[in-house]
Amino acid sequence: MIYKIIKKLRFFKKLNKKFAKPIFSIIINLDDIFFKFRIFLISIFLKKDNKVKKALKQLKENGVAIIENFYSDEEINNLKKECSGILDQIPLEKAKNTEYIQSESININEKTIYLEKLGRSIKIKGLNSLNSFFNKIGKKLELNLITLTYHLNKNKPYVIYNVTHDGSAVHPVLKDYSKVKSNEAIAGKPHIDLYIHKLRCFVALNDVNEENGATIYYNKSTHSKMLKKYYTNLLLKQFEFKIENGESHYVEGAELNKLNESCKKLFLNCKKGDLALIDLKTAHYGIMPKKGERHLLWFYY
Repeated sequence: MIYKIIKKLRFFKKLNKKFAKPIFSIIINLDDIFFKFRIFLISIFLKKDNKVKKALKQLKENGVAIIENFYSDEEINNLKKECSGILDQIPLEKAKNTEYIQSESININEKTIYLEKLGRSIKIKGLNSLNSFFNKIGKKLELNLITLTYHLNKNKPYVIYNVTHDGSAVHPVLKDYSKVKSNEAIAGKPHIDLYIHKLRCFVALNDVNEENGATIYYNKSTHSKMLKKYYTNLLLKQFEFKIENGESHYVEGAELNKLNESCKKLFLNCKKGDLALIDLKTAHYGIMPKKGERHLLWFYY
């Protein structure tokens, strides 16, 4: 909701960049204050050991949170079965492109989903539009309460099935057909995704650890003063202001070294059935598995 309101403030485009920057900085600070206030309010009404309260506290402090055993083994098995069925319906010629596939449309039962593929990493996007199963999977009460606190609405998630592997995957759609083999993952450079507090989460369909490509994040980086420049730049970019070279949402060079010094770099390890939540202001990046496969079902809001 907050993000949508900001996007509609088109008059910002008419401002001089010199005046826009301090205004955008105020917006970012106000969002942070309002975010913490919302968590404080909802926490008053929740018991101390409530999983929602714990998750929101972790998100506020660390930028990430994990709710263990959020989905049962039976639910996970059903999810994996449905996702496997979608893989089987993707025409092989769509996945055999030797270059990076950014957004290839695929029609299944008169519905359109999208394929992104880079080497040994694949995303199948828009599963929520296919059937009632995927449409309902992200609507658990606890998750609704968390997203309501974060976004002030209960938007239905945009559902994405993501598989990354070490090259041993046997399904033909998952195989790497690239001309040039690479160890780079999709979103494989340290970056931040947004300038305000917004949520993204995934369900682990198998155990996720350092070996099979757990996401790396910088703990407590949402509090980092050096990232404020990146938040402002993302907001400037949204309103079509010119951004200097090297000042995008990617954190590189000397500033990445500073981030490594101030924020501990951790792996987002979790078990099958866990729900991982990531604040999009958190600096993070994806890595390729050293061994095995990683299967995730993402919820984008």
